[in-house]
Amino acid sequence: MKVLGLAFRGAHRSAVETPEAGRCKFVVTVNADFVVRAHEGDERLRRIIDTNISTFDGFWPWLVARLRHPSAQCDKISGSDLIYRYADMCKASGRQLLIVGGAATDAADSLNNRANARVATGWDAPFENYPMSADYIATFRAQIQAQRPLAVAVCLGSPKQEYLIEDHLAFMAENGVAFAYGAGGTADMVAGRFKRAPKLIQDIGLEGAWRLLTQPSLFRLKRLFKSVKMFRYCLD
Repeated sequence: MKVLGLAFRGAHRSAVETPEAGRCKFVVTVNADFVVRAHEGDERLRRIIDTNISTFDGFWPWLVARLRHPSAQCDKISGSDLIYRYADMCKASGRQLLIVGGAATDAADSLNNRANARVATGWDAPFENYPMSADYIATFRAQIQAQRPLAVAVCLGSPKQEYLIEDHLAFMAENGVAFAYGAGGTADMVAGRFKRAPKLIQDIGLEGAWRLLTQPSLFRLKRLFKSVKMFRYCLD
């Protein structure tokens, strides 16, 4: 499906939940900020969106897709929801979800308590700019080799998390990982560091405004204004 000048191959939920033998599916949860950056110079992010399993994370990209393709099945699949779905799949399969970055350990504990089973493990990765150091990469790979997880949620912020996943996609496939995705602040949300917007706020597309009101910062204000620029690409 082509929307906002980008290719979305994860418009249906089955694309992000059905494993393929020998492949690690790279799921890219695209919100308005992704769309703007992909059009304004981040050619690598644009290629990642176009060539992998891209979903409609944000309400507004999803709404544009529904309006442009009214007869097509189009699911809204956010990174925050996906982590719970992968945890459930791990419980059913007896495997693990590896969370990298943010409050990863606490998030894993929360998911384990929710499932009443060990479905997740976390690595509280230290902050590093991309490209990461050799020691960082060695630890990242060691976590994957030790756990051989079903899914990996990388919570480092975009586009760093997407770049890291792309760099190691083949390695993850070799170690049995079926799904990998950039999850942004999801680990902190699952760990209880902040509360997600009420469902009504999510359903009307004002989750970004909610985050600004509950966690005010210049960064969030700039991001909100930047995201509005997405609408200039609605007819692409």
